[in-house]
Amino acid sequence: MTPNDSMRPLPPRHRAARRLRKRSAMHKRTIGWFFLGCMLFASMFILLACVVDPLQLYHKPWFYKPVYTTEERYQNAGLAKNYEYETIIIGSSMTENFFPSKVEEAIGGKTMKLSFRGSYVDEQYMAAKLALGTGQVKTVLWGLDYFALKTNINEGQNAFPYYLYDRNFLNDYKYWFNYTHYERLIKGLVRQYRTGHVQGLEGLYNWNFSVKFGEDVTIRHYRKALTEEAIAAKVNEEDPLEVVQGNFNKYVLSLIEAHPDVKFLIYYPPYSILRHVVWRETNPERYEYQLFMKEWMYEQFSRFPNVEVYDFQTEADWSFHLDYYKDMSHHHQDINTWIAQAIGRRDPKYLVTADNVRDFVEELDRQVDEAAVSDDDRLFRVRVFLDDGGGLTPISLGTLMIGNGGNLRVPAKGLAELLGAELEWERETKHLRLTAGDRTFELTVGETTALADGETIELTDPAQLIGGTTFVPLAETAAAFGWEASRTDLGDREFEVVLKAPGQR
Repeated sequence: MTPNDSMRPLPPRHRAARRLRKRSAMHKRTIGWFFLGCMLFASMFILLACVVDPLQLYHKPWFYKPVYTTEERYQNAGLAKNYEYETIIIGSSMTENFFPSKVEEAIGGKTMKLSFRGSYVDEQYMAAKLALGTGQVKTVLWGLDYFALKTNINEGQNAFPYYLYDRNFLNDYKYWFNYTHYERLIKGLVRQYRTGHVQGLEGLYNWNFSVKFGEDVTIRHYRKALTEEAIAAKVNEEDPLEVVQGNFNKYVLSLIEAHPDVKFLIYYPPYSILRHVVWRETNPERYEYQLFMKEWMYEQFSRFPNVEVYDFQTEADWSFHLDYYKDMSHHHQDINTWIAQAIGRRDPKYLVTADNVRDFVEELDRQVDEAAVSDDDRLFRVRVFLDDGGGLTPISLGTLMIGNGGNLRVPAKGLAELLGAELEWERETKHLRLTAGDRTFELTVGETTALADGETIELTDPAQLIGGTTFVPLAETAAAFGWEASRTDLGDREFEVVLKAPGQR
């Protein structure tokens, strides 16, 4: 190469290659700085999240008074990890109205409520497992609903944030970068500043004073459910018992077995009696499964000395008193307190044993037979007996209704079976015909007259069609076939009806 060779201009293709190399290097530096900036920003945000920690997932608040969100699935992880307690409350919305202080008085031990509204046992299991993992739990008060044992269908906003309940810090990014938690924290702090009120744990999740309780409200829910749940039952398949039992073993029994030094107080929440009536009327398979599971679960529980089981579903002083309810299921906070007190004193009225587990099942089934709603929205307790000449035998005709005239209405199908009559139903005209031997009885839904052997008679109360079931007046229908129905009042909103077949008078 001569001295002048270096002064010669590069060929065009070389100059282009040099420019490409320079641009590539600049792009790499830019991308590197960009990723470095992102990492620094993310690190700062993670640090901020860990310091501010709106859900108290890592620690209690350092520089502000606690703000709790009512989104239980998110809040309970922090409560379970970072607070002190000896007793935990687990369950669905049926357990939200417990006051921790009342549980402490009745059962003992500093109490933490870890309820989840609308929750399934896999969700309850996660909270209980997290709390038990702290080593400080001595007692678990667990409100166990049958529906919670079914397959979890919570999704969308109700989906459970499992990542908050494990020990894997790396998957907490869903928490760090969720602005909703910070927004709620800010709103809570502003509310604290304006009102001077700091939310405590005592009333957290409690909804008692934000709803309306009453018989009229509960019966309105009941009438609506008779139709809506009948439709839903036809569309949705009921989980097989094997699935329900599998969930019980996996999420309930496994915890009990893994913690033999912890006392597990299991109880069945006292829904209103109408909740059970609707289940039996619209989804009898589900109703029978629930009754079966009571005995089956007790067999499993009885193998563990650290378990006590309590059944409050037959407490008629609560379940027939609809002023305690805001709908067919959810009861007043006073009942939560009474439950805690009954468990605390090991009340034999509710304590399930091998000797009485079947009694609880039969009593609930009997009470469902006796519940009757009147047209003017009042709940009665009615016992129906068959006088067969040798004494009175209680019988079930299905769901009971009471007309404005005070007469009992019963499902036409159940009454036809008792009378030995054939039933014919005309769907379009809503006309029903019962035939037994040479006797007939015909009526149409909504009409106040009927035909008994072709002769017109007046009905005190017309037939009704509710949720696909036709309800007919008991006394007048039975009389058309020679039966007699007599009524005896037993007290306020309580009476009995005795049916006598022809020849038994």
